[in-house]
Amino acid sequence: MKTRTRWFGAHGGGSLLRATTGVMSSASRVAGLLLAGCLCLLVPAKASGQARIIAVSPDTGPTGGGTLVTIQVEGNVTMGAMKVTFGNRLAKEVWRTSFSSLQVVTPPGEPGPVPVRVENTLWGIQTPPAVFTYLPPAPRLVRVDPPTVPAGSGELELLVEGEHFRVTAGVLLGEIPVPTTFVGPQRLQARVPASHLARAGSVDVRVTDTALGGGSSNVVALSVVSPPPQPIAASPPQVTGVEAPPLKVGGPAASLTVRGRNFRPDSLVHLAGAAVATQYRTAEELTALIPLERLAKAGELPVTVVTPGPGGGTSNAMPLTVQGLFAGRFLAFTSNRRGGRNHVFVLDRETGHLDLLEEANSVNSNDGYPSISADGRFIAFQSDRTRGQTDVFLFDRGTRTLDLLPELNHPTAFDGFPHISADARFLVFESDRVKGRPKIFLFDRSTRWLSEVSQANEATADDGLPAISN
Repeated sequence: MKTRTRWFGAHGGGSLLRATTGVMSSASRVAGLLLAGCLCLLVPAKASGQARIIAVSPDTGPTGGGTLVTIQVEGNVTMGAMKVTFGNRLAKEVWRTSFSSLQVVTPPGEPGPVPVRVENTLWGIQTPPAVFTYLPPAPRLVRVDPPTVPAGSGELELLVEGEHFRVTAGVLLGEIPVPTTFVGPQRLQARVPASHLARAGSVDVRVTDTALGGGSSNVVALSVVSPPPQPIAASPPQVTGVEAPPLKVGGPAASLTVRGRNFRPDSLVHLAGAAVATQYRTAEELTALIPLERLAKAGELPVTVVTPGPGGGTSNAMPLTVQGLFAGRFLAFTSNRRGGRNHVFVLDRETGHLDLLEEANSVNSNDGYPSISADGRFIAFQSDRTRGQTDVFLFDRGTRTLDLLPELNHPTAFDGFPHISADARFLVFESDRVKGRPKIFLFDRSTRWLSEVSQANEATADDGLPAISN
């Protein structure tokens, strides 16, 4: 007698059933059903203690999803209806290739590591989490501004535009890294030394990122051209206006634009009588970098332009104001004003703006106990959004992104009462993951390293509610 073999599967269900069709007696069918029923009754109790993920291969993939991953499991969690999750996202395409092996297509995710779990929805068995890491896309360079500079124009503040930029991105001129400032996901500022602009030619500009996922961008050329000969000014330079962003004590460093007449390529901007790095644009416009040392104290900085002779001189002065710091500018607090649930808010006392933190707060959960960095950018808080379990989260107000802190939070313990250092590098918090007693832990954001503060904790005591200095 000939038979045909067919595999049945369901996306997201994770189960494959092998059926043999052919001529089959009623007695054989009944015996098979009874045997299957017995297996369903016996296996769950055994599997619940053994089910775990042995390997995830590959364990990295792009944030857009679509990576075909093989998951090796131990135990009988794969027998029956299954679901596989990556963080809080459900994989919709799952195949069982054997009793201990699955193939899964990853759903889209956010950059960074996420827990991977396999759950048998019939028996309620769930594996402890393994880890899959989503890799962000590589940076892409679109343009640089200015695209062309005169040879010998001195140090240059170069604006680099593109996409997929992060705070860990850096700008290379050829193979040489230069000081880079992160402005946003689509903008960087690079300080080009005068030595790269000494002679006419082309400078290759690209962006690299050595953090998670890494990657290097395409190349955009910065053209260095020989400046046209300029007639010698018949009179000293004159300043008619100065433009700069709001300046505050302590920085950050900024650039300013000086407008006027009779400027030359050898003209230099002076702040309070000292020359600063200057870029010649036209006979009516210069740009210059305001160094951090000029922002050490509040007050006015006289701005002048000095052109060497012959035919040069010193211009009239125009003031540039450096404002003092606003002490205690940012206030983070908890309120139940929205639907009776606790949520976190940030008030800018200088501007009066209230940030509702829509991207950080969870509509159906309680979020509270916030701690804020000195510059008001990073907010650490606790939330019970993970199946009612309290965990610690970190929100970046600069990029409007939420860090789930998978390396910090324990899958079954209470993690809460966070406090962030003034520079936002360190997080301290309370956790009962050690024998159910509250203990103090420290998380380093720069290395993603978690450690118990054993010098502070005492084995038989409850230790918690920590705070950390800068």
